[in-house]
Amino acid sequence: MDVKELKCFAAVYEERSINKAAGKLFITSQGLGKVIQKLEEELNITLFERSKKGVVPTEGAVFLYGKAKQMLELVREMEQGIRQIKMKDHTLRLACARGVLNALSFSLISDFMESCPSLHVEWAEFSNREVKEKVEDLEADVGIVVGRTPSGRIDERKIASRDIRLIIYEGHPLYRRDRVGVEELKGEKIVILNEQFQVFHTFRELCKQCGFEPDVAAKTVDSSFLFQLCKGKVGIGVVIDFSTENFRMDGVKVVSLQERVSWDIYRICQKSCKNFENIQAFDGYLMENKRL
Repeated sequence: MDVKELKCFAAVYEERSINKAAGKLFITSQGLGKVIQKLEEELNITLFERSKKGVVPTEGAVFLYGKAKQMLELVREMEQGIRQIKMKDHTLRLACARGVLNALSFSLISDFMESCPSLHVEWAEFSNREVKEKVEDLEADVGIVVGRTPSGRIDERKIASRDIRLIIYEGHPLYRRDRVGVEELKGEKIVILNEQFQVFHTFRELCKQCGFEPDVAAKTVDSSFLFQLCKGKVGIGVVIDFSTENFRMDGVKVVSLQERVSWDIYRICQKSCKNFENIQAFDGYLMENKRL
């Protein structure tokens, strides 16, 4: 068996469907079926039982998948290392969770690129979950995310910490308060950034810990529109403290949560890659600018 066959096997195992796995691998279902058949013949074992809904892994497949995942992870690490050597550490693939650059600095990446003109930086924004997955899968060298990453393979360093705030419109019973407890928001209409942003998940989890699901009246991807919704008395806004700095607060007020909820930002990378020169250069820049 070779790496290609193991990748095909792993895809079928994870998707529980040859058709879905074939689409993921950009090959035909017939071609993928032949790869699995060849692997079964080579190992002299049945790996999948066919069913109307797809395929069901056998005991042998469960064992093989555990070993295959370890091997494929090592292959990805080797490919990453070879890529780094070929590029002579002159490329950095950076993935950022949506919103974190606003919290740090709009010029974070451009300033870093200016300080390291010989380093080519490829960067893009994704959801917080997607950034973590890209670093885990070695599709990105470095990620900037919100919250801890519970993985023994990930090296993480806190960059910054911001607080969640409420935007309350004038005339609301809570408007004159300086602090509001999360439990007091039960039944209140909430305006918040959508699921692409970690603040949505953090706030929702906080409410669930207090025994209720937040009543979300509106979700958006635009902080300025969120402010307009609050001013229009659609609901109480949930934002990160930095997003209130550039808006006129006519008719609305920033109020702290009684419970201090930190929005912690981390730099993450694979432990096996943290000593690569390009990652070291990025870490050095963050330390010089007192972000680590």
